[in-house]
Amino acid sequence: MAKSISISAVGHSEINRDPERAVVCFRVSQKDGNKTAVSNNVIQTANTVQEFLETYIPRLASGEATPDAAITHWTMGTLNTKSYTDRDEQKTMFEASTSFSATFRDFDKLGAVATTLSVMPNVSITSTRWMLTDATIASLISECRISAAHDARTKARDYAKAFGYQDVEPYEISDTSYGLPSTSTASVMRSRKMMRPMERQEQQLIFRPEEVSMTSTVTIKFNIV
Repeated sequence: MAKSISISAVGHSEINRDPERAVVCFRVSQKDGNKTAVSNNVIQTANTVQEFLETYIPRLASGEATPDAAITHWTMGTLNTKSYTDRDEQKTMFEASTSFSATFRDFDKLGAVATTLSVMPNVSITSTRWMLTDATIASLISECRISAAHDARTKARDYAKAFGYQDVEPYEISDTSYGLPSTSTASVMRSRKMMRPMERQEQQLIFRPEEVSMTSTVTIKFNIV
């Protein structure tokens, strides 16, 4: 009796959506030979940045951002200080720094805020990530998985028909790639580019949002029927 044939097929899917959020990361830092001065200057600038960001976050009585706030939330890291030897001047130098992350709902205001930050002393923008909301990710994950499974089934049917068989039936599924809602990393979510080049128009930075891709991969084994 001939051994029955089984088929193993890998299915892929990709869903592209316009971003709903932009996460801008920036750094406040200064270097100098006076440790106290660099720390004080960074703290002062950081306080100025906090006050500036808050003007874009009108808040409810609960303290949460209003539904139409340009910035949904922001975070600030701890103050870090370090020392090193400047070989050219042969003296000890000190550096103080802290980092910020701000999540934008309003991409038009993003350009205005980034422009202001970019000209602040000791402030530098380090990256921008285009993202979807957790609710959108959750709603698309199922669609992404189903599409990947359909892709695997279509491939398996093609292989079966190549040998004169009509259909296949799955008997083992291995979910090899999926993601959970996350604002940092999710295996099904990636931004095609971290940040596209910014254009300067009338002295304001203009950001061009990139589509966000959600992908899924599944391996399915089929019996020929």
